[in-house]
Amino acid sequence: MADTVENKKSGVMKAAGILVIANFLSSVLGFVRNIIMTSVFNLGAQTDAYTGAFVIPDFIYTVLVGGGLSAAFIPVFSGYIAEKKYEDGYKMASSILNIVAIAAAIFCVFGELFAPQLLPVVLDFSNWEPETVQLCITLTRIMFFQCFFMCLTGICMGILQSYKDFAPPSIGAVLYNITIIGVGVLLLTLGTGIAGFCVGVVLGSIVNLTVQIIPIKKHGFQYKKMIDMDHEGVKQFFRLVGPVFIGIAVTQLNMIVNKKFASSLETGILSSITHAQQLMQLPINIFAYAIAMSIFPTMVEHFAKNDMESYKKDLSLGVRNVAFIILPCTVGLIAIRVPLIRALYYQGNFSYENIYILASLMAFYVIGMIGYSVRQVILQGFYAIKETKTPVSINIFILCLNMILTATFVKFWGAKGIAIAYSTAGICSMLTQTFFLKRRIGSIRGTEIKNSVIKCLICCAVMFVTTNIGIWVFETFISIDRKLNQFIELLLLLVIGGGTYFVMAYILKMQELTSILAVVKRKFLGK
Repeated sequence: MADTVENKKSGVMKAAGILVIANFLSSVLGFVRNIIMTSVFNLGAQTDAYTGAFVIPDFIYTVLVGGGLSAAFIPVFSGYIAEKKYEDGYKMASSILNIVAIAAAIFCVFGELFAPQLLPVVLDFSNWEPETVQLCITLTRIMFFQCFFMCLTGICMGILQSYKDFAPPSIGAVLYNITIIGVGVLLLTLGTGIAGFCVGVVLGSIVNLTVQIIPIKKHGFQYKKMIDMDHEGVKQFFRLVGPVFIGIAVTQLNMIVNKKFASSLETGILSSITHAQQLMQLPINIFAYAIAMSIFPTMVEHFAKNDMESYKKDLSLGVRNVAFIILPCTVGLIAIRVPLIRALYYQGNFSYENIYILASLMAFYVIGMIGYSVRQVILQGFYAIKETKTPVSINIFILCLNMILTATFVKFWGAKGIAIAYSTAGICSMLTQTFFLKRRIGSIRGTEIKNSVIKCLICCAVMFVTTNIGIWVFETFISIDRKLNQFIELLLLLVIGGGTYFVMAYILKMQELTSILAVVKRKFLGK
């Protein structure tokens, strides 16, 4: 029995490790793409048009591929696999895949035809030049083609994750960004301008889907040319998928609210807000999302067996691991905000003034990072017990709160007010969802979570001080005008900050660190 438990823990850690590495590579490649574009086009009208064109396709990508389809699909399909009802599982999955394909095709045609009418819903063109608006419409129509392939990718990822095969979805995400960069740079040299990156988005989505399809066959999955709306699994999927879609969509609508308000401000603010959001999302995508998704199938399994104690252990472990990683990321990004932006973005046509604009926006956004990270785990906790209505209600409340706060704060603080409102809404979302999940399942091992967070904050405080000392020493004695020195400074600050945090965690004997060290020892030293 002990071996079984240990094997399950090892499986969760392995899955999380695969997702972390892949998400890290994918996110880094995403930033490479952004840096290339800002170096060529700065944060101006063209990048605003590209950012605006990405709003709707990115919304669909995040809702469907980023968890919507999988969260509703995995519990149902995994049940058939666990009970060895393979034929029923294949019929259910094939029916859903075919329904999604038809719906996605219709949606894409609709988007292509009505892009000029859809964009004003999510953007404010009142201060845009007519040629910038037209460019945004053209780029949107190009990128809408990716929606069809991404919808199919969402179901394929659900099938693979039901088999606890996390590698292909992770590899697909990496190849997606590589394709965007490669095609974008190639077409840029041929004179297509920023539109080349939009073509890369479409081709990247095709590559991503292809990577998912091939390994599905190796697991023995048998595709059926059928749509059975009376199949119990199909009915169960649609009972789950509506609330899940609404829950995730409402969360993403918070970002759209930000962009709607940002697009009404001066040129370049929309791009700046988007880049700041993406910097905040980096640790969330790499760590929080990976941890949440890796424990989800295990929580589903424990709940199905009515083993609530193991379910709560998984939930507590997920929250503690997320806090252990995200809190130092938050404090660290605030501390190194200017050296980070300067080292990454300040080249080509990117102006010096934009360093401080982007650094300031990022600092206000990362304050809410812990909220949006922990809520990823809490959401999976709800979905694992097939409770989808409560997260929807909470997310609708948070959306309304964000809209009210944004409309209020932007009057006082401009673009910074948008970031402050978003962070406030994220923290409120975490607290509210945790409260209602606790009411639903009882204790969530809150004492061990609280003790872990307190220790994390102590480590972060020491890290913040040492990092700022490092910035003062470096910039006092070494010139930061050279790009090489900027990267050296950034690297040293990461080493100082990260080293201080982990030393403090070791001194405080944090369980999260000892667990990581134990895995490393077993992996590399055979102990």
